[in-house]
Amino acid sequence: MRRIKRNVQCILLGVIIVFLARTSAAQEFLPSPPPDRALVYILDHQNKLVALPFETGQTPLHPEKVAGSTKISFVELKGEHATTIMTTTMPRWFLFTYERPGAHPPFLVWLTPRRGARRVTAIAQRGTSGFAISSEEIVKPSIRVLFKDGDQVFMEFRPRTSLMPGEYAIIGDDLARIATFRVLAAANH
Repeated sequence: MRRIKRNVQCILLGVIIVFLARTSAAQEFLPSPPPDRALVYILDHQNKLVALPFETGQTPLHPEKVAGSTKISFVELKGEHATTIMTTTMPRWFLFTYERPGAHPPFLVWLTPRRGARRVTAIAQRGTSGFAISSEEIVKPSIRVLFKDGDQVFMEFRPRTSLMPGEYAIIGDDLARIATFRVLAAANH
């Protein structure tokens, strides 16, 4: 009798978990692709896409040239803080990117404050142009494709774990188009 009761309890618990998971997924808002495919978006409190402002980064590397040797340097953004403040530690970003060999979506990176600026480690690899971001400073995302148009896709990005308070950037291969934001500790907002 106890065994039957335990089995019934396990089945009921499983049904409840499945129901809650479906209800949660059904209530999640997924936006339609916006007309401007060059921006990085977040959802505001009314589930409207809002573009993050871009900042221009600077680096002593020469990403437009093929590197003669491997060099470790940085990408720097002027100012101590981004103008956009996130009120959640689990934000969702939406952007367009290309789905083709050799292309990668922009990276979400942790920025380190340094003398009135913010930096991330950048690496120029011998024999290649462009730069890479140090893997220790990349925040690993969960990615979901929402819309596909040829080799261009509209994607949702989320951090896999809650973001720590601090400065962040979404960096692709264009230093003039770095989307930035900061996350404040819960007591600060």
